[in-house]
Amino acid sequence: MFINNRSQPALLTFVKLKGFSMFQQYCLWRNSFEQIHKILYEKCSWKKIKFCLFNKKLDIRHAFFTEKSPSHMLQGEERFRFLNTFKLNDLVIMRQEHRDEVHIIKDGFRPTSGDGFILLEKKVAGIVKTADCLPVVVCEPDYPIASIVHAGWRGTAKKIAANAIRKMVHLGVRRDRMLAILGPSIGSCCYEVKEDLCNVFMEAGFSGRIFKYKNNSVFLDIRQANIEILKGEGIENIFDINICTLCSTMGFHSYRGGEKEKRQINFVSLM
Repeated sequence: MFINNRSQPALLTFVKLKGFSMFQQYCLWRNSFEQIHKILYEKCSWKKIKFCLFNKKLDIRHAFFTEKSPSHMLQGEERFRFLNTFKLNDLVIMRQEHRDEVHIIKDGFRPTSGDGFILLEKKVAGIVKTADCLPVVVCEPDYPIASIVHAGWRGTAKKIAANAIRKMVHLGVRRDRMLAILGPSIGSCCYEVKEDLCNVFMEAGFSGRIFKYKNNSVFLDIRQANIEILKGEGIENIFDINICTLCSTMGFHSYRGGEKEKRQINFVSLM
């Protein structure tokens, strides 16, 4: 169960990883998600964000934010405060195109469009924006690499998470050591779709388990679809926050809820 606090947090989860056995990793992740990692209930200022750290030696960080975080554009003073709060040198935000393009961030490369990052450069946040789409983080705790992808229905159908994993494997990461975390997204409780979209997923090789049926309506389980992708790539250590951005009371921007232009941010970085 998640902590239910009257004051909605700006930062939903913040985790630093490295140097744990797989069993320890499981316990660490499970604790952080089920307890929301004792994190902040401050509003509207990166400067006031506080969080618990497991170990100062850990050097892979990620965070999922709620609607209470500052602007998803992170420009000017907001950008400075964000970088200062998380002790980063730079950040990368792209024009997201709902495709499967994943960029490798190293040696100062800063792509302008795409839907995923693989971070090799330290102290750089790869940021994806969401408002019902699913942020997926993939990392290997003993290897200096981490990935985050923006998986809407189009990116999921194109299997963007698989694209990221295969690139990570090409760079030397072991599949059996990888961890994946699914952040907040619209849930199967709310994501009603039409038959033509069902056909897109079936033709892409997904199982019928990614659809739920209720009152003659069909609902897409985008989380289950991505779990199928991850398991198909050999990733077994998968942790799901399982929070719906549309009906959760925790406070998220939701495209289906009518917030067409607003987004919350999600990031991963190496330190």
